[in-house]
Amino acid sequence: MSGGSIVPSNFCVHERNVDCCKLPPVQAEYTPKGSYSTINGLKTYAVGPEDAKVTVLSVYDIFGYSPQILQGADLIASQGYRVLMPDFCDGKYATADMFAPGGEEERAQFFSGFPGAIASQLEPVSKYVQKLRSSSSSSKIAAIGYCWGYKVVVEAQSQAGVEAIIGAHPTFAAKEDGDKIDVPTLLLPSGGEDMEVMTQIQKIVESKLPGKISLKHYPDMPHGWMAARGDLSGGKATEEFADGYKLVVKFLKDTF
Repeated sequence: MSGGSIVPSNFCVHERNVDCCKLPPVQAEYTPKGSYSTINGLKTYAVGPEDAKVTVLSVYDIFGYSPQILQGADLIASQGYRVLMPDFCDGKYATADMFAPGGEEERAQFFSGFPGAIASQLEPVSKYVQKLRSSSSSSKIAAIGYCWGYKVVVEAQSQAGVEAIIGAHPTFAAKEDGDKIDVPTLLLPSGGEDMEVMTQIQKIVESKLPGKISLKHYPDMPHGWMAARGDLSGGKATEEFADGYKLVVKFLKDTF
């Protein structure tokens, strides 16, 4: 996407989204430690102490509540944070069948009307944070966005009053994001992201907030490695998954 801040209606029109639109999820099994309830009018996965001083709003990737992303939420919560993952896409997620042979038409149909477009999700995310701030005991709110969720939290950061943002394998990253970001930021791009854009964002934010932006590139990891495409069967991919979440927790501790 060249510079615009709104995700196009056809999510996969740009070559930068090839990995997001062609790589299937990795099958995994995991028993979540949290629970689902309705918070601020939305089904929400919630985990961690309710009286935590920092709440982390998690905006999932195209696969919704995958075992890997829930495990990531649990890892963050295990360090004393309250993690809330609302169902912003209302149950409409990409599935493994869409990426299997014969699933091309279903996949194209899904992405042509992807429910996570910035135009449709910016307001719900912002309102969720605003309601959370008025009803939660947490004094600080951070947001982590996976894939398309990164762009949402960047766009919602100012109007929602989020105090820190994290971008995991960010989709639709653009140099202009650096101009919009005014809070501490952690960027964790995979091998599928444009590192020239990532470093441009880093330089712009660093010039405004010295020492408040961190970036670590995981060139050997596929897009989605901290979420549904994370391979937790062992080896380097599992180690990198754990390393990514360790950096998330370190960032939160350093920021708050």
